[in-house]
Amino acid sequence: MDNEVKKNQTPLKVLVNFCRMLLGLTFMFSGIAKAIDPIGTQIKLSDYLYAFGMGGVMLDSTLLILACILAGLEILLGAYLTMGVFKRGSSFLVLVFMSVFTPFTLYLAIRNPVEDCGCFGDAVILTNWQTFGKNVFLLILSIIVFAKRALIVPFMKEKGYWAVTVIVTLVTIRFMTSNISGLPVLDFRPYKVGTDLRAEVLGSVKNPSMTDFSLMDGQMNDVTADVLSNPGYTFLLVSPHLEDAGENGLDLIDDLFDYCSYWGYDMIGVTSSGIETIRQWTENAGAELKFLFCDEIPLQTMVRSNPGLVLLKDGVIINKWSYSRIPSDNILRAPLEKISVGCTPAPNPMRTPWFVALLFVLPLVMVALIDKLKGMIQ
Repeated sequence: MDNEVKKNQTPLKVLVNFCRMLLGLTFMFSGIAKAIDPIGTQIKLSDYLYAFGMGGVMLDSTLLILACILAGLEILLGAYLTMGVFKRGSSFLVLVFMSVFTPFTLYLAIRNPVEDCGCFGDAVILTNWQTFGKNVFLLILSIIVFAKRALIVPFMKEKGYWAVTVIVTLVTIRFMTSNISGLPVLDFRPYKVGTDLRAEVLGSVKNPSMTDFSLMDGQMNDVTADVLSNPGYTFLLVSPHLEDAGENGLDLIDDLFDYCSYWGYDMIGVTSSGIETIRQWTENAGAELKFLFCDEIPLQTMVRSNPGLVLLKDGVIINKWSYSRIPSDNILRAPLEKISVGCTPAPNPMRTPWFVALLFVLPLVMVALIDKLKGMIQ
């Protein structure tokens, strides 16, 4: 009789574990996509607040913390489901998560206050209706998994569950802090390194995601073509809001300005801030930068740092740096043509989607294997 019951449960068991794996991997992917670009997630949360008439209610630092918590929670819940650990708690929290966000995305689809929900960061862009459809599907999966959680087959014994929490948490924190202090390990945005801005912005067939990129001088004359048509090197010090710009790299900015003045390179500040803010910042920095004006949205999209540094040559983005990684005078000892700063970085195997996936998946596989080996030895 028991064998007959088990035989009848086998198809359901396979279904539940398939649903749990699909749900877990989707949550992990969603969280990792946000963790790649926490500042982008912060900006998206800010967009939501403004869309619902609550702009300015929270500080950017608070929104960044919330963005990190959201990404970390999705990764951790996804890892729990994928590994089959903490079955009751993880399946319940995922069900609550989807029960809240599914009707919310229905509202977004109907009213369209924000065009892209940002659920997969910039890695995958979905319309609000596509997002709602995706969430309905995930809600169905979460109901099945929670209702039949007893059939979930874990990949390890209960004693090892804590290891999943510790490892995933440590990897996630290290990953996000690196993407905040530097720049996102993967760049899915239109202003990535290698982009020909002259072709994308000024060409006969303009990139629709760059139509809001225009550089204006103090008299509000459009000088975009002048800047992008420069055949030499041009450094753009990009700051959407100078009043909020970090000040840790001011000495490096001053040194870079002196370097550009010595070798004859252009260095231009680009911001959406006002003239008085520019004057105050210039006094603090000690670099007599010429500033141009641009809308904050393309500046936030171009480089996830305030300020950030972008190097152009012939209108092509050669390289980008956060304000904490601006090249120092120890590196700037020769013309750009003769040092690595002036060249497009070689492909880095550690900056690929496969590496990012392995960064999170490989530790989980190793924990499961170690648990199995310990069980065999005992």
